[in-house]
Amino acid sequence: MKIIVCSILALFLTGTLLAQDSTSKADDGQIFTREEQPAQFVGGDSAWKRYLSDNLNTSIPIKNDAPEDTYTVEVQFIVKKDGSIVDVKADTHWGYGMEEEAIRLIKNSPNWIPAHQNHRPVNAYTIAQINFVVGSN
Repeated sequence: MKIIVCSILALFLTGTLLAQDSTSKADDGQIFTREEQPAQFVGGDSAWKRYLSDNLNTSIPIKNDAPEDTYTVEVQFIVKKDGSIVDVKADTHWGYGMEEEAIRLIKNSPNWIPAHQNHRPVNAYTIAQINFVVGSN
């Protein structure tokens, strides 16, 4: 019998992109990729893990017949300076419904604490990694 476990390891990677982009649809145009204080989920890592545990549908890959393995789904999005989330997209393509579930989770999350540059909130790219583990017992 297959079981699925969502490892609650989710990493937020900010400042990993190489340049600022002023062409996005964000409200004031400039989106930071390197900031003094990255965007973060309200309540920090423990609150994010709790949000994942409470809201992630871990049965998605199993319902879609994903082979046993560990899958890291990477989702890129912008945390706007008001904390809202826009431009959510998956950077991985594992399939089995995992990217769609990770995108749904990010889109439905509460507002985040925005990134700060020069002590002011700014729009910033953020990447979350969500691990799905499909195995047998």
